Amino acid sequence: MSSFKVHPNTTNNSIIPSNMMVQYDTSDRPPRTPLQQQATTLFQSHQFLSCEKICLFELSQMKRQLLAQPPNSTKKTTPSRKKNYLGGLIGGGNNNNTTTSIEEAISMATTYELLGDCANRAERFTCAVEYYRQAVTLVHDYHYNKSPRRTTRSEDHGVTSSWEASLRVKECQALSQTGSIIEAASILERCFPRPRLRDGTTTTNEFATLQSVMLHGHLYMLSNRASDAIVQYRFALAKNPYAIEAVEQLAVLGCADAVILELVEEGVKNFARERIDVVKKQKKKKSNDAMMMMMQTGNDKDDERDENQEADAEENNDSNELLIPVKDYVLAVTSLHRNQLHASHQHFSKLNDLFPDHPYILIQLAHIQQELGQILGSEQSYKRVRAIDPTWVEGMDKYAHLLFQLRMSRKNAFLLQQGGFLQYQYSCHGGRENSNNSMDNNNMGTCDVELELGQLCADLLDAEDKRPEPWVCLSLYHLAREDHEKSIAFVDKAISLDQQHAFAHYLRGSILLSSHRPEHAVVSFFRANDLQRDIPSYEGLVESYLAAKKFKEAICTAKEAISQAPRDARATTLVGLALAQAPPNQQGAGEGKDRAKRALKKAMEIDPGAPRPLFALVDIYASEGNFEMCVKLLQDGMNGTGATKESSRTSSTASSHTNTWVKEHGDIIQAKLAEIYTLDERYDSALECYHTAISMNPHNGLAVQGLERLEKIMRGIDPDDDEMQEEPSMDGEEYY
Repeated sequence: MSSFKVHPNTTNNSIIPSNMMVQYDTSDRPPRTPLQQQATTLFQSHQFLSCEKICLFELSQMKRQLLAQPPNSTKKTTPSRKKNYLGGLIGGGNNNNTTTSIEEAISMATTYELLGDCANRAERFTCAVEYYRQAVTLVHDYHYNKSPRRTTRSEDHGVTSSWEASLRVKECQALSQTGSIIEAASILERCFPRPRLRDGTTTTNEFATLQSVMLHGHLYMLSNRASDAIVQYRFALAKNPYAIEAVEQLAVLGCADAVILELVEEGVKNFARERIDVVKKQKKKKSNDAMMMMMQTGNDKDDERDENQEADAEENNDSNELLIPVKDYVLAVTSLHRNQLHASHQHFSKLNDLFPDHPYILIQLAHIQQELGQILGSEQSYKRVRAIDPTWVEGMDKYAHLLFQLRMSRKNAFLLQQGGFLQYQYSCHGGRENSNNSMDNNNMGTCDVELELGQLCADLLDAEDKRPEPWVCLSLYHLAREDHEKSIAFVDKAISLDQQHAFAHYLRGSILLSSHRPEHAVVSFFRANDLQRDIPSYEGLVESYLAAKKFKEAICTAKEAISQAPRDARATTLVGLALAQAPPNQQGAGEGKDRAKRALKKAMEIDPGAPRPLFALVDIYASEGNFEMCVKLLQDGMNGTGATKESSRTSSTASSHTNTWVKEHGDIIQAKLAEIYTLDERYDSALECYHTAISMNPHNGLAVQGLERLEKIMRGIDPDDDEMQEEPSMDGEEYY
């Protein structure tokens, strides 16, 4: 079978850590030699090179002693189980007199494990895999002879002790760092067989730990085996209800919140049961020791036994209660991955009230606020995270995206016909308020945002340059400076560091789409959507398909977006846009325009403050020559009365969104209204609306350019004449 390879650095270090600290379970290990004890001390002191050299001394000494040892005729060893343990990584040696018993070679396993840990720390993962495999061979054969005979082939290949289980996990972690994801997953699958119960269900292997099942689940995720990954994450959550990462992964894989909450309850019971068992064992041991002491000293220990019983009762009560609100976190995460942004915002806000300085909760809250269009609130949340931890990197590429939005909104590059979440939607959701509307102050604010974005890039690169977020941030910085070549180079660098980073793929698709390469953009958006099925990735896919004239694919993708988020106005808008731009032969019985209108009106009912369905609906009526309906829609939007009976049932957040957008971006509606008046040849009304828009925002590029175009029309000059456009275009650059 061909091995599936990925780039060695594609796995996230937080998912499959390569620099684990060695942990010894001495219950099934032989006593360590003095040199092994010194090597362990060096490793725990992070002196990895010294530890490795000491271990090589120890390994060489062990091999020399075993070679010099005469054969022991009194010990009976099964010929089929004899192996040559003196080969390996240093000195294969002589084949004569190199076969030794398993019991005499088992001490070498500890040395091989330490060597593997040192190689792992030095990021020599291939070498670490070989060391771990040497140790696994020794440990497996040693415990195989001591354990009962297996009854099935899977049990014969399974791990035989907790020591071997730990070694297998380390081996698979190192393998995953080399890119052999499928090989690592198959090793865990073979070494940790799941026994089947009488009712037909399976349970975890007796030697499986939380670390092993989480690693197994992550490897399945990287191998696109979602159903198998769900099984492993369910086992992890049942083992420990505090395994929040398992909660997040189950939410990503589409598990219902009720299922995850049930697993949490099961994990609480199992966790409490395990803690009670541990306490009982400790009490039993203490009781036995006390009995021995009482027999020797004759002292009465009744009072101590009463105290132990009271401690047991308190332990039982405390074990059944979670120390943090895991259930609230489950609801927040599951609603987020179901694209129920308002519900997720409420749950994360509740958690933020309970834990006000939790950077992870704040970063999730900032992401949600950003998608909801609450730009100022999102910016404040990001700044709080940076105030709490200036070196925080996770999710900060979205903060760079927000600064990019503010930068571009200052330049007012809102293009109605092109649309797009990344490039233009930010102008619909508000930016920083300007106390002074002068040209100099606005340019100064634009420069300030650009400097802030550049400073964020420098801080993230100083904190961690081996993660994708700093390079995504740098890509956005150059995109704001309109350098697409450098922008695409840096986003490719981010993807090379972590191919599972969805936002990097999304940004790459957006850059390609803005560079008029929709066919290439589809590939990036599709990968982003495969990693994270959110509405922005669906928007990118639909826009790319429409730009590539693939209308059938655009309509199907838009309908899929609605199935993912039926109550999201952006998803409903996508259906309307796709139907409106599709040719009549692909609209279904020639009713595409009517269906597009219904979809856009429904989107306006869901979110009355969303400008994109409003402008799309206006464009449809304008193409039909129904300018009166266009004027009515825009005036209703300006007055905030465009909502219907459906919108009356929306949340206060939606109404606040509407009021904020109308207050801060009424000039955009005025500019659009002037455009409609111009098409209707009502030049006086158009001139009045353009002046109103410019008075509201002197840097509204649409109003300035539209006014220049209107003045040419009124003077009888063709506004589309290229020669006449050359001189004005030089002045229009500052309004981009």
